[in-house]
Amino acid sequence: MAALLLWAFTGLDVWSAVAVLSAAAALAPLNKAVARVRADTHGVHSHTLLRRRSVRWSDIADLQVRLKYVQKPSLQDVRRLVVVRRGGQGGRGGRKWTLPLPVGYTTQQRIQDRDFTDKLEAFRELHRRHGTPESSHLVVVSNRTAGSGWAGSLLVSVLLLVLAGAAAYTVPGTDAYLRDWRSAERCTAETPAAERGETCWTTVPAVIEYTEPSRGKGASWLYFADARPMERLSVRREAAEAFHEGDEVELTVWRGNVKKVAGEHHTWHEYDAPPGLTAASAALLVLIAGYPAARVLVRVRRRRRPEDEELPPVLPFVAVLAGTALWLLPLCYLHPTTLFATRLTTVWPLAGALVSLALFTWAWHATRFREPEESGPGRGAMAHHPE
Repeated sequence: MAALLLWAFTGLDVWSAVAVLSAAAALAPLNKAVARVRADTHGVHSHTLLRRRSVRWSDIADLQVRLKYVQKPSLQDVRRLVVVRRGGQGGRGGRKWTLPLPVGYTTQQRIQDRDFTDKLEAFRELHRRHGTPESSHLVVVSNRTAGSGWAGSLLVSVLLLVLAGAAAYTVPGTDAYLRDWRSAERCTAETPAAERGETCWTTVPAVIEYTEPSRGKGASWLYFADARPMERLSVRREAAEAFHEGDEVELTVWRGNVKKVAGEHHTWHEYDAPPGLTAASAALLVLIAGYPAARVLVRVRRRRRPEDEELPPVLPFVAVLAGTALWLLPLCYLHPTTLFATRLTTVWPLAGALVSLALFTWAWHATRFREPEESGPGRGAMAHHPE
């Protein structure tokens, strides 16, 4: 309302956007605040601000509990009731519907919400009377069990891989740019005017009018008298503090960029990120993307297992990623554009790939499903998640 009033009095269009965004942000909590859920002899009925929905007991295959770990000082987890529709394959039910109510909380002292437990039992009793439950076992699904979703992890992995690809795409251009700069020479009197500053570098005199060192993480600036050859130049804070008002300096210009500012007491050089750093950053993003990908792999391998079966930890695959980082990151940093160009850059990645393959084979074996009789002393079989 305040944004609408400001829009009416000021006429600024930005306030209309603020009003729309505020209304959209308020809609989600308001939708939860007015939610009502009722279960009767006919089925389950949900009423929210945006939607009304009903499901008959005959169409409900099972009732589950969705457990979300919070790990807050006062809470340990949040429990929600999930309705599983009929029509699924492999005994896992069909589409799932998480009810807005009831919601249960478990404290760090393992004290569970009795109201949620009572309502859950009431729902299950109505289901047994007026429907046909596929199982009498209460399935509790969490992010540690086979029934948890993997779409979010897959999306995160894909986004990280896209960022890594974008970073790797700039490596050849950065390498060529730095090679050209290192090989560039000072322009001479015979250099054509059209090529000055492009194929060779030139120097321009200037006088510093004043400096503006940053007080935080912002940019620091050098301002030049009469805005010649430019009004200001962004530099590091140390350079802005080293130069002073009235200093006569010489600017080195190449391809329209100031590469160096040389004064009597201090010289500033533009920082050019080496291509190896960019390549190593791209490789690091790929390795980070491997963690959510490993979570997806573990879940996909258990897609036919009971939904409340605990998943094995992904730590073996983390060891694979760590072992790969030991040889991949130095290789990308030292040889970003010369892979397979020499004997060293050929043997290095091949040997590293064999090591990573061996580690992956071990991780695959370590996270496989084991029947109870396969579990040795002290290992134990995988247990269902506690209700």
